Amino acid sequence: MQVAEPKQDGRAEQSGYPVHHVPQSLRDVPQWVCWKTVLRDGRETKAPVNPNTGEWAKTNDPSTWSDFETALEQYRSSNRLSGIGFVFTASDDFAGVDLDDCLDDRGEFVWGRDIVAGLNTYTEISPSGSGVKLFLQGVKSAAAGCRKDGFGPLGIGKVEVYDQGRFFAVTGRLMDGFPEMVEDRQSDFQSMCDWLWPNNEPSPEPDKLTAELLRSNEQPKSRACLDVLQAMNVTDHNDGSHRMFAACCRCVEHDLNDHEALKTIRAYEQSAPFPIHWSDAEILKRIRDAENRCTRGSALTIAQGYAETLPSPVAVADLVDQHPRLRTPIIDGLLREGETMNVIAPPKAGKSWLVTDLALSIATGRAWLEAFPTRQGSVLLLDNELHAETSADRIPRVAEARDVRISDTRQSLFIDNLRGRLLDFEKLRAYFDQLAIGFFKVIIMDAFYRFLPKDTDENSNGNLTDIYNLIDQYADQLGCSFVLVHHASKGNQSGKSVTDVGAGAGSQSRATDTHLVLRQHQEPGCVVVDAAVRSWPPLEPRCLRWEFPIWQPDDYLDPADLKFERPNGRGRSKEKSETTEWTAESFAKKFVTEKPAKMMLVRSEASKAGMSQRLIKELQEEAEQQELIYRWKSGANKPTSLASVPQSEEVTP
Repeated sequence: MQVAEPKQDGRAEQSGYPVHHVPQSLRDVPQWVCWKTVLRDGRETKAPVNPNTGEWAKTNDPSTWSDFETALEQYRSSNRLSGIGFVFTASDDFAGVDLDDCLDDRGEFVWGRDIVAGLNTYTEISPSGSGVKLFLQGVKSAAAGCRKDGFGPLGIGKVEVYDQGRFFAVTGRLMDGFPEMVEDRQSDFQSMCDWLWPNNEPSPEPDKLTAELLRSNEQPKSRACLDVLQAMNVTDHNDGSHRMFAACCRCVEHDLNDHEALKTIRAYEQSAPFPIHWSDAEILKRIRDAENRCTRGSALTIAQGYAETLPSPVAVADLVDQHPRLRTPIIDGLLREGETMNVIAPPKAGKSWLVTDLALSIATGRAWLEAFPTRQGSVLLLDNELHAETSADRIPRVAEARDVRISDTRQSLFIDNLRGRLLDFEKLRAYFDQLAIGFFKVIIMDAFYRFLPKDTDENSNGNLTDIYNLIDQYADQLGCSFVLVHHASKGNQSGKSVTDVGAGAGSQSRATDTHLVLRQHQEPGCVVVDAAVRSWPPLEPRCLRWEFPIWQPDDYLDPADLKFERPNGRGRSKEKSETTEWTAESFAKKFVTEKPAKMMLVRSEASKAGMSQRLIKELQEEAEQQELIYRWKSGANKPTSLASVPQSEEVTP
């Protein structure tokens, strides 16, 4: 999203304000102030200034405001002011929405575009250049809060909503593509507030945070940490940074993630306020410092661990009432929210291209491999094999092959090339603690073996079980699913069951919810994809053909014809090698009848008659073109059947 270029408009434009972009409906109201950046309680803030006197202004005192022209002239004539601003009052029809840290260095949305598009009103770039402010006509309900934190990939973005008692700095830097007028958006405004504060519940008041935390039965570590913080006897010096660092250390020692730590510290400061206000970003920075000084989880006692594992049986009837349906699908037939999925393939078999296609499918809501519908959501690809330059070359190739514009994935597809950073599954705890909870729907890790901690034996069931338990913990913490890319063991894979495919201990296939494997087909450049699934009906195997840079479905191949590795083709029967003159007519007459039969069974019979897979495919295609045989479909992910008569709409095989 680009910022509209201001036109030259005399002295006002020279002041840095594209005046012609400021809506006339705002300029007509005498609710304007100037503002300047000041240091208050150790942090920078915008303080309102009376345009008439140069003294401090108040957002609840109209005598300290002015009209637009006076405020602009005062700002333009003074080098100590930072800008002008508009005051929201209970008597006007205006409201404002402020999105912080939603733009990148290029002015593109990192998050929040859906909010801006939903309100579709006058929107401008904030003074910092990293946020936007929206002006609209609307009234905020009493149940709505004023601020919501935790947006964006790192969880540092926030939304602020006001309709009175506050002023917004005004820049006139209109965002291209949005209205130039302040629009009446009451209905959309109410919908946004209901989304931010669901069930008409406002954000908890600060003095209620402690009680809320203490009532929680789901965060025993947070409650234990709060007890320790409230028992601390640390003297403040100046800004209270020493006590804040001590509080952050206690949070690390109690193994709190960033979200839990912030909530606990906010609850603590209600009973023991700090000398200055500490922003979430400042606290998170201190937590990072604490991680370098403290041992994470060292304060968790045996008694605490025991308490967390006490039996908590529930009546089956209550269980059914509490969970009336399965978790929401992410990939139909394969993966649900919060689940884990392995993707197993032989080395150099194109599995990284396959998961790149998967990431693009989920990020855009397309069907994966034209067979598995997805639910659109944000995806994070943690690539521990490729350099950033290689990823930057590959991903656009796959996107182009799938007719996807990379620009359409700016807010939904993210990648972090970790090669050389020596991050394993255990060290990733601090990494995942910095991600916003619920932002990513899927995290893809490529390749599994590169994330194994030092001295981990992938052939040890115990070691791999511990790793998958840790991944489940991360999935629960972040509210997302994990896809793990792994290589197959060496040697012949055709005689193995799906759960036995994959290098390492067998626990890897049993510990995950979906174990998806790619095995080589007899046809060169083709594979068979199959999976063992936990929360779905059994999957019908499918054949894929490599057409650089993507895998395409090939329903002409028989999934049962897996490639068998044997030297020089020994063991083939003499009858198998004998050739017969086959035509499309003889093929259809011999193997297809009016009664539909599964295509893989038809091909299996043809194979027994001595035909190669290539010949079978060619004869079937020719027979279909001549309308000697017809395909019968019976639903998504169901095997295709063949018959000598067309399929009736009323009849299914």
